[in-house]
Amino acid sequence: MAAIQHNTQCIARGGQPVEPLLSERELAAICGLSMAAIRRWRLLGKGPRYIKVGSAVRYRQEDVNNWLETRPSGGELAPGVGQ
Repeated sequence: MAAIQHNTQCIARGGQPVEPLLSERELAAICGLSMAAIRRWRLLGKGPRYIKVGSAVRYRQEDVNNWLETRPSGGELAPGVGQ
């Protein structure tokens, strides 16, 4: 997977650094999906929380991490399932 670089020069009032936001393209790369899939999630009210900056859609890394942690995972079927 290609490394994703962020602009870390954002400074909020009071001199505190602001966490960089992920673009749709960056989220798609993280998830290994197309941008169309990411946009479809938004249309259907699914996927991680997002914010709008003007017409741009952005994602907080923390929201993406929290959302990914809630996704179903596994690898083995429960006993009696699919037999």
